[in-house]
Amino acid sequence: MSTDRRSSPVLPVLAFGCFGIATTFFVLRALEVPFSWHYAAAGAYLTGITLFLHLWQEPLLLSDPKGFVNRFMLGLVLKMLLSLMLIVLILFTMPAERALPLALTFAVMYLAFLGFSTVRSMTRKSPRP
Repeated sequence: MSTDRRSSPVLPVLAFGCFGIATTFFVLRALEVPFSWHYAAAGAYLTGITLFLHLWQEPLLLSDPKGFVNRFMLGLVLKMLLSLMLIVLILFTMPAERALPLALTFAVMYLAFLGFSTVRSMTRKSPRP
């Protein structure tokens, strides 16, 4: 048996992504804002990029903690810049009555995924020898 019992980030990230999309659906429904595929695409984008970053960062957690921190910070910056470009694209390409709710929802979902990623990454414990 392997001594490295860290769990894969796949299931937690996918579960959080599904929870985020479902929560978005129900909140928008309660606010009487129509849910379109754009909201699901935003959730899928954030889930995908979060999963990619966790798969890229976590192998260094035990072997090179400084490298892990460098990758974590680089991942935060890249995710922020890509997400900012997407919000600008949404605001400039969609009609205002649809763009504003989508951009605000995207920003809130981004912050939720940021919190999830930070808590998951910072609470990972190395196994005892």
